[in-house]
Amino acid sequence: MKSFLLILLAFCFTFSSEARQGTYTSWEEALAAPAQVRVIRITYRFLDSIPDVLDQFPNLEELNLSHNRIRELPPSFVACKKLVRLNLFQNRLTEIPTTIGELKLLESVSLSHNLLRELPETICFLPRLKDLFLTGNLLQSLPANLGNLKNLQRLRANVNNLITLPSSITQLTMLKTLDLSNNKLEYLPEDMGRMSNLQFLYVGRNALKQLPLSLSQCRKLQELDAVRCGALMLPETLASLPNLERVYIDDHTIPFYPDPAYARFQQIIVVGRDDQYPYRGSQY
Repeated sequence: MKSFLLILLAFCFTFSSEARQGTYTSWEEALAAPAQVRVIRITYRFLDSIPDVLDQFPNLEELNLSHNRIRELPPSFVACKKLVRLNLFQNRLTEIPTTIGELKLLESVSLSHNLLRELPETICFLPRLKDLFLTGNLLQSLPANLGNLKNLQRLRANVNNLITLPSSITQLTMLKTLDLSNNKLEYLPEDMGRMSNLQFLYVGRNALKQLPLSLSQCRKLQELDAVRCGALMLPETLASLPNLERVYIDDHTIPFYPDPAYARFQQIIVVGRDDQYPYRGSQY
């Protein structure tokens, strides 16, 4: 009995502490003190809809409704002008409203594992966006104006149906991580070398004819995954990248000959067909 009371008191303290910090885990609690709401976190609840009450929370900064069954966003979504983080991971969304472009403070958007076939171009009107996660949808293309996201640092669009990339993607000069693995890409833009801050590039499991020679201009590149990407020969110019540490290929790929100046730092890792997934830490 005593231990039960202690657990109950601990739960009540945690709840009251979160409430004081502006974090709420139910619509009812949030609507009871709308001006205090900074974070709404309602996950794993089997929600199939969002009540049209988001305009009641003028100070909302984070909306986390991941791991539900939500099919659409309500009209009041556009009222979340202070929203910084949006997490809709693993739902059943089929479209994103064009009004998302009006939420100018957004820095992180997770739309992974939904049923999206396209994105509105207005998602590229978010000047502060740093993280855009689109893994596991049905996308065949990305917005043509993707290059407008000048502050984007991480873009994950793996496990989709991408056939081509917008030419403007190489304007993402602040990008550090680009994951395009598990798509249907045949070509990457020839001027990818413009992406001067790129550190992690994952293009495995595509149908690429070749990798751009300009990748040798990505001097900060640390990790490249080209396993079963279609390209049979890696550009020799990759050997001159001073920060390149790990290159993942398969047994049908001809690697570059390491530059003696960097050879002791560079690992070329051959992934066999029998090797278990994940074969690199960043796949977890």
